[in-house]
Amino acid sequence: MTPRHAPLAAHGVGSSQDLPLPFDLVLQAGTVAVVLSFLAVTVLWRTPRAGGARRLPAVWDAVLRSRAWRVPLRLVVLAVAGYVVGDALLGPRDATNPAAHALFVWLWVGLVPVSVLLGPVWRGLNPLRTLHAGLCLVLRVPVSGLRPAAAPGGRTGHWPAVAALLAFVWLELVAPDRTDPRLIGTWLTGYAVVQLGCALVRGASWFARGDGFEVYSELAGRLSVLGRDDDGRHVLRSPLAGLTAVDHPRGSTAFVAVWWGSTIFDSASGSPVWAGFVQTTGAPVPVATVALVGVCALVAASLRWTTRRADIALPLVPIAAGYTLAHYASLLVVEGPRGLLLLVQQWGVAPGAEVRVVPDPTVVAVVQVVCIILGHLVGVLAAHDRALRAAASTRSSSPTSCPRCC
Repeated sequence: MTPRHAPLAAHGVGSSQDLPLPFDLVLQAGTVAVVLSFLAVTVLWRTPRAGGARRLPAVWDAVLRSRAWRVPLRLVVLAVAGYVVGDALLGPRDATNPAAHALFVWLWVGLVPVSVLLGPVWRGLNPLRTLHAGLCLVLRVPVSGLRPAAAPGGRTGHWPAVAALLAFVWLELVAPDRTDPRLIGTWLTGYAVVQLGCALVRGASWFARGDGFEVYSELAGRLSVLGRDDDGRHVLRSPLAGLTAVDHPRGSTAFVAVWWGSTIFDSASGSPVWAGFVQTTGAPVPVATVALVGVCALVAASLRWTTRRADIALPLVPIAAGYTLAHYASLLVVEGPRGLLLLVQQWGVAPGAEVRVVPDPTVVAVVQVVCIILGHLVGVLAAHDRALRAAASTRSSSPTSCPRCC
């Protein structure tokens, strides 16, 4: 079977590639895998199994907690972020500026695999948290905020992060001249001002529910085998352990819907039919904006209608992460190193050098299909185990029955 490539429209930087394998074959494989997983868990998975964790040795836990490397790393991330924003606003206004690569490739795409491997890393590296701590010190404002939220999660839950994520994906997929460094720098500056202003009022806890990138990393980090127990000690756990919690902040399902829906929109908007339709309307930005919001709303509505439940966000995270990795895999491999080269070339390193990474179509196909199928399988297992836990805690079902998980 000869692989085939179908180019997709460029989103923020470069372009990604659709599945090189025939789409019907991918659907058949995915359907079989999901059906078999449902049958297997129904028969073999009768009690919750995702719990349990093994604490890391004390020395390794101390190393991971140590401020000796955490503080310098946070300062490095802050310096890089500041440089990128300054370079976007004041640097070259052409393709040699790495701002678009830093935002659309390193942060948006790269944050998923890093968080899946290491946990919610952006919580510890977030330059906005570092800036907020410095502002509180200078302005003599309590870190807890001028008007702290009454509850740890606030009344709004993750809804502020939903708005933040929607604003970002609009910039990435719809905004005209979205690779213009000036536009990127202006957007990042405005985003930082809004986030820091809210944090000064509501406290540092705001970022956990209002910063779209931190919530994005936190949800993807639920898949990591590296976690923490109730005492804050680092542990090795099952990839399902972080997905089986019964309770989670309000708006989490909507956040996953925007995350997943934006990826679907990026795929669909690459078709020649869509491109031709948008051009004929004479108003491409409003039409694309309505379409993006509509796709995200449709995904959210379909999830709610299918499950008839509001607390389904966590089992959907593996599916959203799988689609993100599948859709942007080639983009990360090709444009990630190129962005790094653009950055160092501004410092006079390796002038005139080029990075040409050409992924093998077969390898890309395998990675994409594995990501999608594995994401669905993990989602099914997480939903089933989560349902077993919910049933056991509420004693709403008998010990010999298997509750409806999806």
